[in-house]
Amino acid sequence: MSAPTAEHEPHDTAGPATARERVFAAADALLAEDEPVTVTTVRERAGCSNATATSHLRAWRAARAAAEAEAARLPDLPRSVELLVQRGVTGLWAEAVRRARQEHAEESAGLRADREAAREDAARLARAVDDAVAEHEADRDRLAEATQQVQLLTGRLEQADAERDRADGLARRAAGQADELREALQQVRAEADVLRRDLAATTQSRAEASEQRAAARADAEARQVALDEARSALEALRTELRGCQDERAAAVAELAGARAAAERRDQELITLRDERDEARARASETAQEAAAQAAARARAEGELAGLRSTLSSTPEP
Repeated sequence: MSAPTAEHEPHDTAGPATARERVFAAADALLAEDEPVTVTTVRERAGCSNATATSHLRAWRAARAAAEAEAARLPDLPRSVELLVQRGVTGLWAEAVRRARQEHAEESAGLRADREAAREDAARLARAVDDAVAEHEADRDRLAEATQQVQLLTGRLEQADAERDRADGLARRAAGQADELREALQQVRAEADVLRRDLAATTQSRAEASEQRAAARADAEARQVALDEARSALEALRTELRGCQDERAAAVAELAGARAAAERRDQELITLRDERDEARARASETAQEAAAQAAARARAEGELAGLRSTLSSTPEP
């Protein structure tokens, strides 16, 4: 006679099996399959938590022990009753297995749905991660571009600073050059004032030299007239002064030298220029030459007087 199956406690609720019923059915199935009935095997077969399997498995074992003790006190069943019991137990077992399989299928379907939902969530999270990675890559590209822009702007700023420093240096040099130019301009103006004064003095010297040249020219013209008159007189007296030709020739030569000197003096006076000292020197030279001419004229006049005296004292042939 086989061991009786543990009786289930009645439940007030109908519908899907509870966790207690699933644990009891799993334990009965494991026992019928000669599999070890442990918390782990019951938990895996019933699809419940470890605490639930432990709690209800303890109740199942207590109920089974009570059923076995009750069966031990009863007399052996008649064969006919045993057959009826076996048929009833077989029907109950078949119903329990069916319901356990149904619950397992439902739970498997739920688990598959959960897995599909988890997969969809994982796919959605993967897409979100991909989007986040793409956005991160885009942000990194934008950051790199911004960094490049910052570096470019920094370079431009440094270049602008260098250009500003160079411009400041140029401005300082220009200011220094402007000061130098102002000083040079003041010096040029001072030199221009000196040159103007020198020009005025030179102009005055030229005027004085012109007056002296005019006086010398007048003296030369007067001397020339006197020489012409003397030449005429000498020409008239040539036949009479044969004995005095040497003296007359000397007088003529001296007069020619005086005329050449006068011409040289006039040429030198014409070439006078802006220099004041040179004009004064030439004026002094002109004065000296005028004095020499006056002396020459005096000598000529003395010689002429001597000639006249000689001619007057010479007896006529």
